[in-house]
Amino acid sequence: MAETSPRHSDVCANGDHSGQPAMTSSGTGACSRDGGIPVVDFAVLVNGPADERSQAVRDLGRACQDWGFFMVINHGVPEALRETVMEGCKELFSLPEEEKAEYLEAAPMDPIRIGTGFYAAVDGARYWRDYVKMFAHPELHCPAKPEKLRDVAAEYAAQTRAMLLQLATAISESLGLDGGRISEALNLEACFQILVGNHYPPYTGPDGVGTGLPAHSDHGLLTLLFQNGVDGLQVQHDGQWLLAKHLPGAFFVIVGDQLEIVSNGRYKAVIHRAVVGGERERMSVVSMISPSMDAVVEPVPELARDGRGLEFRGVRYRDYMAHQQSNKLEAKEALDIARAQPTAA
Repeated sequence: MAETSPRHSDVCANGDHSGQPAMTSSGTGACSRDGGIPVVDFAVLVNGPADERSQAVRDLGRACQDWGFFMVINHGVPEALRETVMEGCKELFSLPEEEKAEYLEAAPMDPIRIGTGFYAAVDGARYWRDYVKMFAHPELHCPAKPEKLRDVAAEYAAQTRAMLLQLATAISESLGLDGGRISEALNLEACFQILVGNHYPPYTGPDGVGTGLPAHSDHGLLTLLFQNGVDGLQVQHDGQWLLAKHLPGAFFVIVGDQLEIVSNGRYKAVIHRAVVGGERERMSVVSMISPSMDAVVEPVPELARDGRGLEFRGVRYRDYMAHQQSNKLEAKEALDIARAQPTAA
């Protein structure tokens, strides 16, 4: 099992706030839930006593509303599995280029893609990042080498998918809906899932701090992320950038665009970025779930009955993903194609 962490009611995490990319932080510590990045105890959400679970669901809802970002502890995904999938990605990055050639700079909707930056055809900037993207559900697509990667990726995808679907159930409840309502609306039984391995090499630029990925929100529903102990993930909160510091064994969870749409704007996709600096390489592994490719994502009607109206129109998820992945990453601009009234330029 993953390393056990303190209960959600006893711990929170602080980070460094700065208007510029920052590579240091005040660290983590015990404090009230309101003192830093929200922490959700997954074991309580799934198996806790009724009163504790109800409180955890409310805390989860506040995290999605106020932050769009939180950590999950006591999740049950083995640490050994996380380390093995990261090691497999690391081996892939070290392969000779000819052994990865068929996947290098593939099109945005290809099931396996290896490259640098975000999408070289539209980047217009040098981002300090290597990546592999693998569609993982409904069908797993994985490079042939390293050979061990397929089996470990399949297991990791299955365990993290189950975890994210349970989080989606609790999030649905936190909105005052039946637990299965979000899943039904987005056809999550046939959800799209992608695994991403990120490698941020040591940065040698003249200013000491560079960009691994620019500020953006994720195109999916929920993103699960863990890293190798080297910080670099920053989230925007209350107009400031916060360097996310993880608790041992925890996952970061990032609210994506599809949750903002289906919740009719009650829960906000968080803008985040990756910064690089120093002599240590950073690695992260992402597991993201999204609606089924053919689901038309629109606000759940029950959430438009309080006088706020519909903030978004329906957009097929396949089309939304293709749009976001084929254009420059610019904060939350991709959401404009789904807004009932697009934001002014």
